Amino acid sequence: MLTNTRAQTEAQDTTPANDLTPECLTLQALRHEIDRIDDEMLELLNRRLQIARRVGKAKDAPHGPFLNLRPDREAAVLNRLLDKATDLTRPAVGPIWREVIAAGLAQQGTITVALWRGVEDGRTWDRARQRFGSQVTYVGAGNPKAALDAAQLGETVAVLNLSADQPWWIDLARDYPDLWVFESLDDARGTPVALCVGRMDPKSLATGRVFSAVPGGDAGEGEGRRRTLASHHGWTLSVTEGGPQAMDRTRGVIGRCG
Repeated sequence: MLTNTRAQTEAQDTTPANDLTPECLTLQALRHEIDRIDDEMLELLNRRLQIARRVGKAKDAPHGPFLNLRPDREAAVLNRLLDKATDLTRPAVGPIWREVIAAGLAQQGTITVALWRGVEDGRTWDRARQRFGSQVTYVGAGNPKAALDAAQLGETVAVLNLSADQPWWIDLARDYPDLWVFESLDDARGTPVALCVGRMDPKSLATGRVFSAVPGGDAGEGEGRRRTLASHHGWTLSVTEGGPQAMDRTRGVIGRCG
């Protein structure tokens, strides 16, 4: 019995410690590689933000009464990266780069998002945060007019839910000629459920979808694939995929996005 006990003790002494097993050594190596990549990513992020700060001072950057946003540039960046992404990385590209872009914009000035969500379950808040990131200030608007009035000042984005009982888009078309729809927040089927409005340089809007609000029930010019989003007292709000790109308020165009 003594011999067997001594043999068992010697066998235990020769067993590698947990942190020396091949599995743990491999895990440590992988974690070390992740740490190294994180350091590289942090350095690249620092460089990107420094350049973003310089971009804000460039002579062709938006100035004057316009929001410090370039939806056309943001859409181009995301589309280029999505085209290069693999199946592994593609789901993460949008959320990650939206946050990176927001951090870059924060180096160029402050932006506030005034959100009117109407009668809905709160998902508009989540969609707005996914679109504009954590670097902006979010405030609730008591009604659509309050959100549009805030956007009229030039440093605020109005995010407004499409609600059947509040046709705010009619007021946008009639009373806010300097405000433009520049982004839509969509549901899982790709249908706009909220629109982002701001004092935008029309030349900076992305191309693709065109939003129109016209009286008489015939929104748009019949080009592209048109969908009616809402109607109220003879007015119609519609979105046209690949429609006319001219920002012509006299024809009911109230915005454009990618």
